[in-house]
Amino acid sequence: MSRQSEAKTQQGYNPKPEPAHCANCAHYKSDRVGSEGWDKKIYYEEKNIRCGIGGFAVKKRGVCNEHVPNILLTD
Repeated sequence: MSRQSEAKTQQGYNPKPEPAHCANCAHYKSDRVGSEGWDKKIYYEEKNIRCGIGGFAVKKRGVCNEHVPNILLTD
């Protein structure tokens, strides 16, 4: 392994980071509501987008200090 590779590994370098925002938080909650389109297919959209901790409305690109990436929490 080269010195550069070792330094990257030691520092935890990530060339494509995943930014923190509500849409990829484990506490993100929403309801999927289906409705029939003109072509008789069912289309789904998110409604009632909220934080699972405080229960308040959020925007998908918002963020707070309690953000937990949704890949880290498992039931």
